[in-house]
Amino acid sequence: MPDADVVIVGGGPSGSTAARRAAQAGLSVILLDRERFPRAKPCAGAIRNEVSQRLDFDISGIVHRKISGLAIFSPSGIRVDCIPEDRSRPGHTIMREEFDHLLLRRAEEAGVEVREEFRVTEVEQDSRRVLVRTKGGEEVTGRFLVGADGINGVVARRLGFYDRWEADAAMVAIEIEVEVGEKKVHEICADPTGYDAYIFLLYFGAVPHGYTWCFPKRSHLSLGVCCRQDRAKNIRTAYDGWYQKFAAEYDIEGEVISESAARFPVRPSRTLVRGRTLLVGDAAGFVDSFTGEGIVHAIRSGIYASQALVGAAQEDDPRRLREYVRLCKRHVLKDLGVSASMAKMFYKSRKNMEILCRFFHDDEYAAYLVAASIGGLLPMATVKRRLMLRMIRKRPRDALALL
Repeated sequence: MPDADVVIVGGGPSGSTAARRAAQAGLSVILLDRERFPRAKPCAGAIRNEVSQRLDFDISGIVHRKISGLAIFSPSGIRVDCIPEDRSRPGHTIMREEFDHLLLRRAEEAGVEVREEFRVTEVEQDSRRVLVRTKGGEEVTGRFLVGADGINGVVARRLGFYDRWEADAAMVAIEIEVEVGEKKVHEICADPTGYDAYIFLLYFGAVPHGYTWCFPKRSHLSLGVCCRQDRAKNIRTAYDGWYQKFAAEYDIEGEVISESAARFPVRPSRTLVRGRTLLVGDAAGFVDSFTGEGIVHAIRSGIYASQALVGAAQEDDPRRLREYVRLCKRHVLKDLGVSASMAKMFYKSRKNMEILCRFFHDDEYAAYLVAASIGGLLPMATVKRRLMLRMIRKRPRDALALL
């Protein structure tokens, strides 16, 4: 007999969410992760309101700041405040080590058997079961397997989902956390309208296909840069130049708490299900190619995976995993596809970045649509359609210049 109905490799947001929901539905679940939690995780740490709404437990204890909107800066330095009047669905900033640890412990409380410091090196599957083997030779078997082990995951590569992520299908990021004190965080990132919330700052132009950022935490700032990997040759030099200007503008002399780098995919895997195995989160390439956001898609895919796994386990029929593909096409891949088309247009050139930022600056409704897209207030397809129609109507020459 298999050791569990479901074996999950990877204890991040997608893996922990899939594990908790499957266990709550009565399945036996074993979750394996190579690290011991809490563990450091490079991430700017912004989450949409949808994340806290989809989780079935309270996360307020680990929230650092409530986010009402954002400010974007064009390559020439024009600032655009994108803050919707309706602030009933705020985003938040979190620290990933705290967030991921909470999700993993909640999965454990639901009955998931969590095994940390469990380094998976081999994965196999046949028509009846899946098998996971560690570096030390320990084996775990299950009826179904979830690959939630990220961009360098063993599951996808061993089972032939893909060999690797091409350079134009991944982004790289550098993040530095700087302790500046609560007063300085408020000075830089407080909602400029006086509302009791904060905003995050995005700067375009320092790197060719990406941005630099400032995200507020309780008493420190997350300052970083992300860029598509094939365009990231001088990313460190670009970041250092931006940081020097930013630090001088806001008189920052804070202590650097940490510095880290990360790589993540921004193109969905062509295959999400193979045999008795499915991929979720970063392992499936579920990251927004425009913003680099992945947490909301990780949570969504974890929930959809658990729903498909329940049906497949009840009948011991891997064909029932097709429900996962259907749900992802409808609720994840559609949004990611629209974001990819927006990223292609926006990041095409500095000229395009400048044209669009100036349009957002001059058109209040366009600025709202930017906030709605990043905050998840409207579907991405709706945002794109309304933005383009408005620009064609208001600035037809600029709209043509983007092509």
